[in-house]
Amino acid sequence: MTPPGLTFLAPHGAPILVPMPVPAASTATAGLGHNSARIVLSSCALGMCAGVASSSRKRRTARLADVSGSSLAVRELDEPDVGKFVPKMRALQNQAELLRSGELRQVIETMKSLRKSELKGAISEVDELLAALIGAIQGLRDSAQSSGEFREQLAGLDLSEAKPKKDKGRAARKEGVETMMEVHVVGLSHHSAPVEVRQKLAVAEAKWNEYAQDLVLYAKTSNGYVVPEAAVLSTCNRFELYFASPELKKYSAIECVHAFLREQSGLSQEELDPYLFTFTGHDAINHLFEVSSGLDSLVLGEAQILAQVKACHGHCISKADDEEETVPGAGGKIVAKMLNAGIRIGKLVRTRTKIGKGSVSVSSAAVELMISRSMADLRKPASKVQVGIIGAGKMSRLLLLALFSKHPDIKVVLVNRSVEKAEAVLKDDMVKARGGTNATVAGMDSMFDVMKQSDVVFTATGSEVPIIHPKDVEGRELPLMLVDISVPLNVAKGCEDVENVASYSVDDLQKVVQANAQKRAAEVEKARKIIGDEVGKFKVWQASQGAVPYLAALQAMAERIRTTETEKLSNKLQGLHEKERASVDKLTRHIVDQIFRPIYYSMKEDENMEEKKEKIWALKKMFKLEPVYKRGALAQGPESRGQLKP
Repeated sequence: MTPPGLTFLAPHGAPILVPMPVPAASTATAGLGHNSARIVLSSCALGMCAGVASSSRKRRTARLADVSGSSLAVRELDEPDVGKFVPKMRALQNQAELLRSGELRQVIETMKSLRKSELKGAISEVDELLAALIGAIQGLRDSAQSSGEFREQLAGLDLSEAKPKKDKGRAARKEGVETMMEVHVVGLSHHSAPVEVRQKLAVAEAKWNEYAQDLVLYAKTSNGYVVPEAAVLSTCNRFELYFASPELKKYSAIECVHAFLREQSGLSQEELDPYLFTFTGHDAINHLFEVSSGLDSLVLGEAQILAQVKACHGHCISKADDEEETVPGAGGKIVAKMLNAGIRIGKLVRTRTKIGKGSVSVSSAAVELMISRSMADLRKPASKVQVGIIGAGKMSRLLLLALFSKHPDIKVVLVNRSVEKAEAVLKDDMVKARGGTNATVAGMDSMFDVMKQSDVVFTATGSEVPIIHPKDVEGRELPLMLVDISVPLNVAKGCEDVENVASYSVDDLQKVVQANAQKRAAEVEKARKIIGDEVGKFKVWQASQGAVPYLAALQAMAERIRTTETEKLSNKLQGLHEKERASVDKLTRHIVDQIFRPIYYSMKEDENMEEKKEKIWALKKMFKLEPVYKRGALAQGPESRGQLKP
């Protein structure tokens, strides 16, 4: 007879049976208690096991597991399949443990409150069955460790989550601080993802908040928001999502974001995941600081990215405007503080190092590309070429600044849908100060005529589809250089194959800036030293925020005690004047503040995360506190788009 248990799929597709002991129960309650326990356990365990089963990409055969009592031994699993399965075991075990101590606790308490005698057996059975599930998963992990390679994978996964501790109870206490928040970043950039993939995730700045709000709502569960804070940074060279989640839900949060990006981009996991990067905690903060400092830019030290991080911060803290129907930002206290710190560090690095000296934006790199390739592609010096610029946005303005810095009198035609906007760009004080005496404007209907007269055409529009196709540049007698600095691309594929046409995109700019990166190597090291110090300071602040809900609860408790004790003496204080009563009230408040002030300052001390968790746990247990969220962000999430309209 097959022992009772739960069956789920391993990555190779074969079912694995996890045996469960059947607790003894009285004849009067056995049927109801056992069925109740199985209903609760099955609904919870299926969700956990589905995550393991869904990770399968290849179907291979394997022998079924041998089952003996509560133990489970896996035989002859294909190593490539188990290699994918092993990293999921730890997460599965963690979820089962959290389920037993967290989410099911509410169910059990509710069942107890009913005071139904027939439910008593079910309560203990639920706990016993979950304990058996946890033990079975551990047995599966132990069996998989027979291979040295898989043993290393498990050890590495365990070490990445927490160092081994002699006091297991102490470790469990620190892992159970539910108020701790963790920061993450998921995205892709010019370092690893081609333009074709980046443009699938590109988001116009006007829609950053809408995108972030969609993510927050996408990750909402019956237990609250898995991703309560989020902010979007989307440029021509990168797409990044900065978000925060409860530390106990960090793995779920990352998986939610990955799934959300696949849905938004229309790309499969196999198509998107190889290009995505994911950083958590220290690495996420370090990444943001390097981005804002220009260390991660296509052009090392370029200043434009700092303005873009400022825009990201501004959007994430923006409020809803009912009149304009604007979407509010989804960045809470943690993400907003991190982005604000990124702006400050970006300025600090540029002040204390020479990383920004002589550095240029992507637009300037495009001008350098034109100068370096003009003789080879156009057979004439850069100072003699005629330039057409399509678009009159920020990128085109920076392009003009870089162009006029090199050649103030170069012939330029600025093409834009709004001629008035193009004229305003040419009249910009900084642009006029650098040149532009031979610059004119034209409407979009004249774009192809301008292209016929130009040697070099830069495209920098916000169009989501290409505006120049191979047929538009065919039959030219004179050479033409196309430089597309837009994402999504403005120049369609195939233009580079047309005779007498040389076509470049933002990816080609990497070659232009390699020499500059080598010259600034010493400055990069200085910048990273500054960034490393600042990351540590931010982590101290971040860790202290886990104590804030408990400090708020402590403050509320102290205020209740103060008010209650003052009311007890109200009869004795009747003879006091109003000012004297106010003085007594002020005195008691001051006494309470002074008593608890050392606790407040202690939570701000510079110490590692584990020590901070230990303090928070001690505070919680010592005063028997339940967290109080003043802002309500963790429990409720940010204001959703559905709340904008009445």
